[in-house]
Order: sequence, then C-alpha cells, then structure tokens
Amino acid sequence: MKTTERGRVLWLGGALLATLLATQWVSGGDGGADPGSAAPEQKAPRELKGEMKGETKEMRATEDDTAQLELERLERRKFSAQAGDLFSRQSWIPPPPPAKPQPPSPPPLTFKYLGKVTEGDETQVFLALAERNYVVKVGENIDSQYRVDEVTDHTVTLTYIPLNAKQVLSTGGGV
Repeated sequence: MKTTERGRVLWLGGALLATLLATQWVSGGDGGADPGSAAPEQKAPRELKGEMKGETKEMRATEDDTAQLELERLERRKFSAQAGDLFSRQSWIPPPPPAKPQPPSPPPLTFKYLGKVTEGDETQVFLALAERNYVVKVGENIDSQYRVDEVTDHTVTLTYIPLNAKQVLSTGGGV
C-alpha cells in the first residue's frame, strides 16, 4: 500500500472507532456487556424478585408509594404561549398604530312616509315608526330623537338630535 492510502485507511478507521464510541456513549450502554447475558434477576417479574429477596408485601407497597411520591413532586414544564407557536409570523417592523375609532353615526331611518297635507304655507307630514303614527311639521321633534328640518316634494330632512346628524327620507314622489 502506498502511504497516502495507508493514511486514508487510518483516518477512516479512526473515524469509525470514534463513531462507535460516541454511539455507545449516547445510548448509555455499559460498555462491552452482551445484551443476551443480562442477569436473570433483572428479567424476573416484580413479585418473584420480592420473594427471592425475602421482601414482604408491606415493603413492596412502601417502595411503590415512594416511587409515586417522587413522580408527584416532578413539575411539568411551562412554556410561554409564543414558545408553542413555532410558525407564527415574526417581523422586525413595528405594528401599525391602532385605527382611530369611527365617529358615531346615527341609526338608519326606519320611518315610513305615509303622505303629506299642505294648508297654505304650512305642510304636515304623516310618518309611521313601527306601530306608531306621527303627524309632524317643520321644526317639531319626534320622541326627542329626531327634528323635522325641511319638507320638499321629494324628501323630508330630519336631524338625529343626539349626534346633530342630518338624514334624508325619500318620499318617492315624482322622480
């Protein structure tokens, strides 16, 4: 063999030996013990071991209680909520500022236009809201919620008093 081949074989042999030693160390083996030559006492059932050693049932019960007690003393690992979510989106960009709340808006008009009567220069409008009927003219309030501002041939303009917001009710006449 050439020296380069001999060096290569030595390196590969050393790597193989290191791998085998690392495997043995990680597996927690006892070194050179044969797995088939385990002591018969280790393979014997729990009851037989106790009888062979001369233990009584009380001694075995105490042994089981001690093992149980040690298990109860163990604590579970506690992870933060984010630690469990490995695939969450992460970004260095600061989050956008919270959106400004929308200004309050008046509720939709639920009035039904029933008709109107014009006497001289005064116009009265007939409106229905749920089971109640209203006869109103310009400037009057309806249940302290709405004020009639203007009456035209095609619309009735109402103001929602709590927000001072104008709303228009279509009369459906002559478009």
